[in-house]
Amino acid sequence: MKIGDILINEGEKKKFTLGNISGTAFCGRNTGKTLVITAGVHGGEYVGIETALRLIKELEAEKLSGNVIICPVLNTDGFYDGVKQISTSDYKNLNREFPGDEKGTSTQRLAFDIEKYLYPTADFIVDLHGGDINENLIPLIFFPYGSGEDMKNYVGDIASRMSVNFRVGSYASNGLYSYATKKNIPAMLYERGAHGIWSEEDVLAEKKDLYKLMELLGIIKEGHDISINKKQKEIARAEYVEAECDGLWYPYVKQGQRVKKGELLGVLKNIEGEKLQEVAAKFDADILYYTLSLGVRKKDTLTAYGTE
Repeated sequence: MKIGDILINEGEKKKFTLGNISGTAFCGRNTGKTLVITAGVHGGEYVGIETALRLIKELEAEKLSGNVIICPVLNTDGFYDGVKQISTSDYKNLNREFPGDEKGTSTQRLAFDIEKYLYPTADFIVDLHGGDINENLIPLIFFPYGSGEDMKNYVGDIASRMSVNFRVGSYASNGLYSYATKKNIPAMLYERGAHGIWSEEDVLAEKKDLYKLMELLGIIKEGHDISINKKQKEIARAEYVEAECDGLWYPYVKQGQRVKKGELLGVLKNIEGEKLQEVAAKFDADILYYTLSLGVRKKDTLTAYGTE
């Protein structure tokens, strides 16, 4: 297997750095598909980062039929500085910067290198996220609704076998996973965790799902349960509510809560306590996530909800 100009031999585990990305590659003893696992696009989403680090310790290249490439912390500046969503090098959100720019800012160059070095190797990409420092979130997967029916059905079927509560159809196109699907690379965004906290329970659940994914792709054959999760719901219609201005956000809901059309989900107030924005459900829905931060900026996401 080659990543850029780096050769990884059969049965070998090798650390690598190419451009602005670093990771560990496992080249299986037998041929097969290549799974790319990324994490740390947002530096405060820790469940995915810890899960990726544990997989690096556990996987054995000799036992694989195919390859696994793991990049556990893509946004290193955001991770070590402990900030939400952005990189502190240029204050940009990596998950909004695809396609990248070889001559752009540091985050745009990072996006370019992900496209250049990781996309060409991948038969499937899973991008691990986890409810940022300011978010409360129920476990879910975003998968592509805007990259053709074949892509939707293939990735949706894989997502349906994971242990998360929801799989959410998305028309996004400027993130790591969503832009990959536009390039005809099957991919999904996996979310587990909340408000900058990771737990052993969440890490183990996510790791179990990644082993399921490897089983589905034929990279391992260890008898993991890859049956459809009948409790999981597919969200076909989602609403993402942004703050209309700077203010103080007071949510009235919790993640996973079922709400009715017209129900008040929260209010945005100014520092004097006057209402600036009321957020009401446009339809009966499940709350997917909401912002915990008291202070929010204009265009910050306040809550997201969806229905089947």
